[in-house]
Amino acid sequence: MKQKCGYHSWVHRFGIASSLFLFVAMTAFPIAVSAVYGLWPDFKLLWPGFIAVILFMAPYWPAETIGYMSVMGPGALYMSYITGNVTNLRMPATIGTINSLGIKPNTDECHTMAVIACGASIITTVVIVALGVVIAAPLAPVLSSPVIQPAFDYVVPALFGGLVAQTILKGKKQFLYFLAPLAVCLFFCYFTAVNSAYYMLIAIAISVVIYVLDYKSGKNKEKKEA
Repeated sequence: MKQKCGYHSWVHRFGIASSLFLFVAMTAFPIAVSAVYGLWPDFKLLWPGFIAVILFMAPYWPAETIGYMSVMGPGALYMSYITGNVTNLRMPATIGTINSLGIKPNTDECHTMAVIACGASIITTVVIVALGVVIAAPLAPVLSSPVIQPAFDYVVPALFGGLVAQTILKGKKQFLYFLAPLAVCLFFCYFTAVNSAYYMLIAIAISVVIYVLDYKSGKNKEKKEA
């Protein structure tokens, strides 16, 4: 029992220390470059985007930590947060490995295998990115060819189109959550002088209001039916 507690304490110490070290390293580079060249960003233009991202991501941070901890354990979770792509890469790799092996969640075996699966996912990602960097230069003439350039021009619209279509096809409520903020943002864009940096804040606020009203309406309907 003492050995187990010692291992978990070491994992948390190492995870917190490495996270803080990487945070300082990642923030120090742009600060140092800005200090050397005397070029600093205009924070008046950046702060609406910062607030919008924080408001958008804030509900996910505690939810992910609580929800993922039972499956991934502290070790794999620290690795995932340091390297990124938790939802679309680290968690699927971990869950797929645990399910295929028939391991019970929230056990020592589960957390140990999660570290291995998450580490393998990180190594795979690094190898793929490294290969992409190596072969990018030789393939540059092919990738910049006018013949295949239209395909790259439509990649981003196709991805966003698929996401929007999926949201709309889910139901009327999801369509309302998407259409109302879009309509308000278009109104501010064409009929007001509000800076576009505030559009995401406006969209988030409208979505929250619509969700609260819809939630209260559903609760009142349930009370009447009861």
